[in-house]
Amino acid sequence: MEKQSSQELSIENKSAGFSRVEKQKLAEIQLQLLPYVRIEMPYLCRDVLRDILSRLSIKDVVRMSTLSREWRQQQICHPDLVFTKDTFGISTDPDPDFTKTINAIIRDTDTKRASWTAEFIVNVDSVLRPLWSTSTTTTTTLDKFAIEFGLLRKHKYHIDRWVNFSIASRAKYIAFDFTFDIDCVGPGCDQYKDVFPLCKLSGPSGSCVTSLVLGYVWLKLPPSFCGITNLTKLTLKTVSINGGDLQRLLLSCALLEHINIEWCSPLSSLRIGQELCRLQYLRVRRSELEMLELHAPNLTKFEFDKDLAQIVLSDCLRLSEATFLSNMRTQEFNDYDFDDLAFTFTELALPYVQKLFLLLNLDQVLRFSENQTSFINLRHLNMNLEIGWDPYDDSWAIGFIHLLQLSPLLEELELHVGRDRFCPPTMRMVTAVQGPLHHHLKSVHMSGFCDVLGLAELALYILGNATVLERMVVDPVAYAETLHTDDIYSVSKAGIIEGDHYHVDQNRMFAEQILGSEEFRHIVTIL
Repeated sequence: MEKQSSQELSIENKSAGFSRVEKQKLAEIQLQLLPYVRIEMPYLCRDVLRDILSRLSIKDVVRMSTLSREWRQQQICHPDLVFTKDTFGISTDPDPDFTKTINAIIRDTDTKRASWTAEFIVNVDSVLRPLWSTSTTTTTTLDKFAIEFGLLRKHKYHIDRWVNFSIASRAKYIAFDFTFDIDCVGPGCDQYKDVFPLCKLSGPSGSCVTSLVLGYVWLKLPPSFCGITNLTKLTLKTVSINGGDLQRLLLSCALLEHINIEWCSPLSSLRIGQELCRLQYLRVRRSELEMLELHAPNLTKFEFDKDLAQIVLSDCLRLSEATFLSNMRTQEFNDYDFDDLAFTFTELALPYVQKLFLLLNLDQVLRFSENQTSFINLRHLNMNLEIGWDPYDDSWAIGFIHLLQLSPLLEELELHVGRDRFCPPTMRMVTAVQGPLHHHLKSVHMSGFCDVLGLAELALYILGNATVLERMVVDPVAYAETLHTDDIYSVSKAGIIEGDHYHVDQNRMFAEQILGSEEFRHIVTIL
């Protein structure tokens, strides 16, 4: 060992005068010396080694374990075992050969998918194998255990073993998401969609679990299911579960604070008569759920879409933030759609909401403003606007002004035009839309500003009628992805999301022409 240590010291002393390439080679030599630390390993505290591993990403830990068998044999586990395709550098790009027939392309994709899956399973098992002995699993404690990879029903054997390991390791966060990241077609696409063994988390065996994420599984609760004792966060994505089992699941987890339900079926209604006294956040998106009724006195945030036509939230006096996203924003509306939208917000009174986030198209803005719902406590409004083609008139802007009237105490307004608009530039006269005064609006931020009919007219209305307006920021760059995603863009994401600079110079020139006069210099900032 002394000889080995002197060798390391000699290498370290000589490396000072070497080039970067030479230093890299020396680093590789030093890395090869890692196996020789096995003599001193027993004298090191396992908690210290665990702390060292926790400061590395699981990807780096996996790479280290492949270099040093001695590290694998120490049976010291990273506290966050999150296994994805990126963890092992698996590329799932199908790269199809379009010179082949459709059936041939499908067969090639299935073959590639089978290879990716086999590689993923082998890699996961290689990391877990040193920890699978009985003596180890009783002492190993994890913060996170996650499997996020598209798996099939035929891989149930491996999945069950991983579920057992996650429970035995007393992981606080458990995620099993088997959704493919590419479209799955053809006879070989039998995704997992099997009954997930949720009963294994029921009672004392799952008492450590506080957060659970399930994706692309089938849930059917057995009569013996008695809830997940300490579960506070539950996410169900593309899960098959009926209304009765979902109701049982939610009621049996008394400490639930955060519920996320998306792309789940077959659900038509969910009525929970008992009080969910701990629930603070609820998100229901793109599910077949049409009717929701619950009692949640501590609910503060609620996200939903147009599929949820009837909503009854009893005693939700703390509800301060709501998000509504339209699934139909890229289509023309008919009268049925209009009535549904008006009904949703007429029945759902949001008197206590202070922050409201909306993702709509121009027609929906007009219809949204026609309902009689008042937002008497609203302070912050963020609207992401999908504009496919030039509107025929500025009626949507008039509807937006009515929405401002329904929010008499509004202080901050964000209006973000989607980047996927196809409006050709036009030359026209611009005059302010007429409307009443607003006495509380202080701050306005508009992104994606362009010459679409009604937008500049709305900006001029605000400048002329917001009596206490302190600033208006106008950004010609469009950031909001209103067409391809359901993510709401906000100013807080500035610098994180790259905007669309198409026509940006022309849009900036238009903004300067309409809003850059000396009259507005002290308020308007054009980026």
